[in-house]
Amino acid sequence: MPLPQPTRRCSFTTLFQRVVLCLCALVMALQLVGSSFHDHDLADQLSDCVSCHVSSHSHAALPSVAPELLATFLAVAYLIARLPRPALVVLRRYLIPARQAPPRPYSAH
Repeated sequence: MPLPQPTRRCSFTTLFQRVVLCLCALVMALQLVGSSFHDHDLADQLSDCVSCHVSSHSHAALPSVAPELLATFLAVAYLIARLPRPALVVLRRYLIPARQAPPRPYSAH
């Protein structure tokens, strides 16, 4: 005979967050599918087509960065990475497990 499984109860906020997240993912997937399937004549202006306009800017060259600025950023990132991280302090009483012995037998004197 299988044992009954404990039921999980989700709070309203957790359920609401999951629904919103699924809706956002669905909207994003629909936008991606919709933007990949487009058809227009080559004589039309490409600036009228949103998909063509977005894809033409994705291959633009990145602006050049001064080497001094890049070196400063790397030095700061290195120093931040070397900072000591705070250690988790656990009190000793939480490290001792709870008693698990059976109760003492009741003795009437």
